[in-house]
Amino acid sequence: TIPNAPEGVWVKLNPGTNGVYRVQYPQNVLDQLIPAIEDKSLPPLDRLGIVDDLFALVKAGQTSSVQVLKVLSAMRNEDNFTVWSIIANCMGKLGALISNTDYAEEFKKFGRYLFKPIGQKLGWEPKPNEGHMDTLLRSLVIGRLGWYGDEETIAEAKKRFNAHVAGESIIPADLRAAVYKSVLSVGDEDTFNTMIKLYREENLQEEKDRIGRALGAFQDKKILSKVLDFAMTDEVRSQDKVFVIVSVDMTKNGRELVWEFMQANWVELLQRYEGGFLLTRLVKSSMENFATEEMALAVEEFFRNKECHGASRSIQQSVESIRLNTAWLSRDREPIKEFLTNFKYD
Repeated sequence: TIPNAPEGVWVKLNPGTNGVYRVQYPQNVLDQLIPAIEDKSLPPLDRLGIVDDLFALVKAGQTSSVQVLKVLSAMRNEDNFTVWSIIANCMGKLGALISNTDYAEEFKKFGRYLFKPIGQKLGWEPKPNEGHMDTLLRSLVIGRLGWYGDEETIAEAKKRFNAHVAGESIIPADLRAAVYKSVLSVGDEDTFNTMIKLYREENLQEEKDRIGRALGAFQDKKILSKVLDFAMTDEVRSQDKVFVIVSVDMTKNGRELVWEFMQANWVELLQRYEGGFLLTRLVKSSMENFATEEMALAVEEFFRNKECHGASRSIQQSVESIRLNTAWLSRDREPIKEFLTNFKYD
């Protein structure tokens, strides 16, 4: 109870999100805060803080993922890049968890609903006197809409991609990653061959890296296997291979492939990276989004008698992440499904 707080008026603790602590609100207080989030009468840092605190509590098992989804559904009118970054981060982690269920498409529908208004507001072309944050936000939003299967976004991305490949109209650098991933998410083998051709013809290493990190957006397992094979060729620099491999972890199909790939190539990867940060990055990224006890046991069994050099701690952390995900999904699988199934779209 907060002394002297007027009844029916919302109260936001930790104003400005300056304090290094989390705030858990009772349901009735959170419900009162939602209109202030929706109309942005709460400042950006406070909107960000509410989402960040809530998501941390969800992962700790202190509240339901549905609470986060309810708050996020009130943020369609958001226009602040920093707030959208935390929204995108939460949606990304929820999406990785939900990819282990049979209602991933319902979650993508919710993602399209959430990001569509800001996507329409920003458009594809920069506005006069537009700030740098709007440029960053446009890239983030287009990338998310493409990933969530927004048909209008994917159609425009394909149009711009084809013009880019033909040399007719080069995609601005800040939009390329978003366009590549949007196109590749519905791409086929011809698209894969086109991307490899772009990679081979590119002289700028920054662009090669951008292309390489987008290759994991394909949905087809056969193509993703080719991406992994390509990553291990001499065409990809040793320090870049890990990021191409890790990109394949974007999808459930890709996640399973990367795990199989890492088991088959563990000795070579260990020799190549000798326990450095690239190896620990690969270990962490390739395993942390699984969500079954069977997978946790499989990881433990595979590495039980393996030489791991400096990756032992990352392996242990990954197993812990898998078990936390397993518990999280066990708690929230049905509530999330019910929320998404019954959600009223405008």
